[in-house]
Amino acid sequence: MVYKSQIKAKDNYEKANPSKATYWNRKSNARSFIFPKAGTKLETAINDNLDIYIKDLQKMKIDIDQRLKDLQQ
Repeated sequence: MVYKSQIKAKDNYEKANPSKATYWNRKSNARSFIFPKAGTKLETAINDNLDIYIKDLQKMKIDIDQRLKDLQQ
């Protein structure tokens, strides 16, 4: 159960730390694409386009590997 005080504290933190809030939001979006929740529209869309989804994940893996390589240099 989420209390109103918790929601308010979260909102205040996000307002005080917009960069972190943006980072967490985008990270969550990426993870949601990789690991869609059962019964969602995204899961249905992925199942309907599984071959495209697999290719997209493979491309993302290449991009992630390249990004890690660039950051580690």
